[in-house]
Amino acid sequence: DRLAGVAAANRDIIEIRELKIDSSSRRVWSYGKERTLTAKEFDILELLTQNPDKVYSREKLLNIVWGNKLHEAGDVRTVDVHVRRLREKIEPNPSEPKYIHTKWGVGYYFKE
Repeated sequence: DRLAGVAAANRDIIEIRELKIDSSSRRVWSYGKERTLTAKEFDILELLTQNPDKVYSREKLLNIVWGNKLHEAGDVRTVDVHVRRLREKIEPNPSEPKYIHTKWGVGYYFKE
């Protein structure tokens, strides 16, 4: 029974290269340092890492991450701002991202 709990806990942790995400505690480490993310930044990162190489449009990200609070979030540029801040926190060089990529004219995706 105890081992089943340990196995379940380990599924909450995603490790990809120098990035570690603990979904249960909503904590993130990048290059060995813990990074403080906002709730929306974490939600975006978690969604993208759970669906690598799947491109999400700004509109789709707004619908999934902000949900019914879409009118409060403003327009799709809100997503750009959150992705930019997320890159600044987890990427070694945000202008040349290793994790969160842009598919020009389409949206964002996570590269493993």
